[in-house]
Amino acid sequence: MNSVRGRTLGEGLKKLRHLLLTQGYTIQTESWQGTDAPPVFLEILHADLVAPMYDDAQEASDDLGATQPWADVHFDERTGGEPLNPPPSHTMWLKDTDKYLSGKAFSHSYPERMWAPKSQGIRFQTGNLGDAVELLKKDPTTRQCYVPMWFPEDIVAANLGERVPCSFGWHFMLRGDQLHCSYHMRSCDVVRHLHNDLYFANRLVMWIINQSGIDAEPGYLHFSSTSLHCFENDRFALNQLIRE
Repeated sequence: MNSVRGRTLGEGLKKLRHLLLTQGYTIQTESWQGTDAPPVFLEILHADLVAPMYDDAQEASDDLGATQPWADVHFDERTGGEPLNPPPSHTMWLKDTDKYLSGKAFSHSYPERMWAPKSQGIRFQTGNLGDAVELLKKDPTTRQCYVPMWFPEDIVAANLGERVPCSFGWHFMLRGDQLHCSYHMRSCDVVRHLHNDLYFANRLVMWIINQSGIDAEPGYLHFSSTSLHCFENDRFALNQLIRE
């Protein structure tokens, strides 16, 4: 198991990057982001990080190196209550937007999943981020407060060659006066995305505390990724990030 701990999330981020640089192997996958013939990747499996979260958004952004101002604009889209697809901030992030759009929308977006319109499931109505807030209000010490990003439709989308979410979801648990979060991903790029993913998870914990009204502060984040990687030709950039 490629496990690290950090005194801060920023320290944990650097340790995961160092682990990939020193322990990673190269692999050529058959597809990536719904496209054929992807580049060679540097990868480790089952990366795992536990570190305390920040209680200040600016400190989190600065220490993790969040991509600003996009990160804050997009976080507001994720928590704004609207299933935006495409989210307006995508023009601040993506250079070749058209190749990712499927018609007028992406195959998925985080705001769309977090605020998915209600529909009838197999037994019960489907929920969204708002229901997670209500559950914590009703039962603060619950073990059931999980916000999924991966939906059953994604295994079909993958078979069709569509882009599918990198995140599985977030699990929130209040113990004592701290709200902890477990954030699991199937796949994450340590050069382009991990710093923002950690920032978004930390901010989401802060937002959940505020919206639910529970008496708590951010606790520990348990982050894991089945595939932690970057492009093989990003080794130099990865080394520079570690040395900063």
